[in-house]
Amino acid sequence: MTILNFEADGFSLNAKERWASIGKYVETNIHTFKELPELADVEIIIVRLKTYIGKGIIDFFPNLKYVITATTGLDHIDLDSLNLKGISVISLKGETEFLNTISSTSEHTWALLLSLIRNIPTACASVSKGHWDRDKFKGIQLKRKSIGIIGLGRTGKMIAQYAQVFGMDVNYFDPFVADTSFIKHQSLESLLRVSDVVTIHVHLQKDTENLLNKEMISLMKEGSYLINTSRGKLVDEKALVDQLKSGRLKGIATDVLASELTGVNESDLYKAMMNGLNVIITPHIGGATWDAMHLCEEFIVNKLINKYY
Repeated sequence: MTILNFEADGFSLNAKERWASIGKYVETNIHTFKELPELADVEIIIVRLKTYIGKGIIDFFPNLKYVITATTGLDHIDLDSLNLKGISVISLKGETEFLNTISSTSEHTWALLLSLIRNIPTACASVSKGHWDRDKFKGIQLKRKSIGIIGLGRTGKMIAQYAQVFGMDVNYFDPFVADTSFIKHQSLESLLRVSDVVTIHVHLQKDTENLLNKEMISLMKEGSYLINTSRGKLVDEKALVDQLKSGRLKGIATDVLASELTGVNESDLYKAMMNGLNVIITPHIGGATWDAMHLCEEFIVNKLINKYY
């Protein structure tokens, strides 16, 4: 059996050793894997978020059994094509107990929030040009502001705890959670109307795609901020930019784009940032810390081996 790792850069050495214990472990990438002689023997492929696993790739592996991804989101994988061939996906989705030990995405969310409300990127860029203009970069403080959390799962709950420490009023919308520690809203509309900062923490699926559509975005509180570290397709990017241009929204920070797998420059948010609007974009690095990624890579290989080998 051959195991192909499409994204081995910085991969956990312990995880590599575990993979090698059950088969021939090979590192490759999307550009060179077709040249490998072991395609017929490949039963397992490993990816992160950089490589899209679609029908075109799947068809190269006649004996593929598993696609391994140490992520919770699965929008980088063509699940329908896998299901047609009976190929299983092994991911971190649903691994609540383990995921509660991983805080990287929550920490990055908070970093984006602070960077946005305190104008940190633009202030830093100004100083790098030799300027020292304190008055130009006045921000707001978080104490006594309202944060609206869409989805009070693992990450959303961590954000709620951070917000409490900062003295914020914590509001949330999540029809599947009843947590009396925070203020629950029965509708997304209600949450958006009262929140000075809105942050999104839900999985991307058919019923959540475009969750923040044009109508919903128009309900957001005047002068509010939006943070998204979940998935780009959860929001209508054009509608966000329109509200930013109108002045209704004061700033947007995102770690994800709807077009990140097809072309960043297609994004309305990217274009807005390049045109000088108050937009901060990071390249989907919320979970990209060495320690968290290695823990996830080691967990996922053990999950497969313990279950199937």
